[in-house]
Amino acid sequence: MVGVDHRCADLDLRERVAYDQTATEEILVHLLAKAEIEEALLLSTCNRTEIYLRAEDDDSAFHLAMQEVFVRQAPKIQEEGRFYVKRRREAARHLLEVAAGLQSMVIGEPEILGQVKQAMKTAEAVGSIGAVLRGLARSSISTGGRARSETSIGDGPVSFGYSAVELASNIFDGLEECSVLVLGAGETAVAVSRSLVERGARDIRVANRSHDRAQRFRKEFPNAKIVPFEERLQALEECDLVVAATSAPEAILTREALAEAMRRRRNRPLLIVDLGVPRDVDPAARDLRNLFLHDVDSLQELIEHTMEQRREEIPRVSRIVDEELERFEVWLGGLAAAPLVAQLHRRAERIRQQELELYRSKFPSDTHSDLDSLTRSIVRKLLHHPSTRLRESSDGENLEQLAAIRELFQLDDEN
Repeated sequence: MVGVDHRCADLDLRERVAYDQTATEEILVHLLAKAEIEEALLLSTCNRTEIYLRAEDDDSAFHLAMQEVFVRQAPKIQEEGRFYVKRRREAARHLLEVAAGLQSMVIGEPEILGQVKQAMKTAEAVGSIGAVLRGLARSSISTGGRARSETSIGDGPVSFGYSAVELASNIFDGLEECSVLVLGAGETAVAVSRSLVERGARDIRVANRSHDRAQRFRKEFPNAKIVPFEERLQALEECDLVVAATSAPEAILTREALAEAMRRRRNRPLLIVDLGVPRDVDPAARDLRNLFLHDVDSLQELIEHTMEQRREEIPRVSRIVDEELERFEVWLGGLAAAPLVAQLHRRAERIRQQELELYRSKFPSDTHSDLDSLTRSIVRKLLHHPSTRLRESSDGENLEQLAAIRELFQLDDEN
């Protein structure tokens, strides 16, 4: 696994390697076309982009991943400390921790589990995921589900959506009289809007390029008013709070447009929360009078003071990660051993049949059936324990053990 996240790359770098579903599909197809790559899974969110690969040669996989996913878009990521690499067990553990919310900027945030599911769905759709990464993705989803149902890691209103609401509550006297414009109608926009409604917001307007998605947004928020996306600046002039959460590749609110909007609203205070990656709002707009702009990085300080309760749950979630990682490794060990176990049983059965042919004539014909059952039972019992132990191999890297079995039973000589 090769990745970047909020701890090693700033927003400028992260947004350069943030991929929507179409771009994700293109990258996966391109990687799969490389002879060195056997499986690929790409997870891209507002705070991280990570590529998980199964390949015969780690070095080749690393260089391909760096070039195709990161360097092509952001050459600076090659600099020391800008990215991280994890292999084998640590790579598997990392994805489980990501799905459980332990690696998120906001510990325990709920969106990441759905994003892992979507990453798996996308990889399935393009055929870039096979048995190993599919098994790992399923283990991570199980881990995330358990973390949220068995611990309090997801309890409490701590998320970017909640942070936006807290910010608005601190600036305005109350959200009941606050007029809100939501740019975008995806998961993040919906999550923020839920928090706003819970805290009393009644006047919500939504602008989205896709009218159908805006209509789906209004199904959950029947009182929301749909604004044509091209009229977003006019709507902004009438609002107190703007939440921008689109997947647009470039800013949808420029400094020049916002300067004109502020002039028209006579510099009445405006709070803009930019949750887009890449950013939806030109950061240069921060210098406009009475315009208060916050992006996903600047929200971190606001979030931090509510995190202590979730930090207390980290040891419990880590134990779940350990359990699920062990289950995955048992499964992976069994997956690696399965062909060998089958080959061992085929060889044993061939020998049994050969010996029966040699000696069957020395026994009465009415005992042949019993003789067949007896020898079959002996072979099955002899192979049961070694077969079980091979399947239950705990680390998936028991190459020496598998090689020894092949040598002892001369399995490499089998046709």
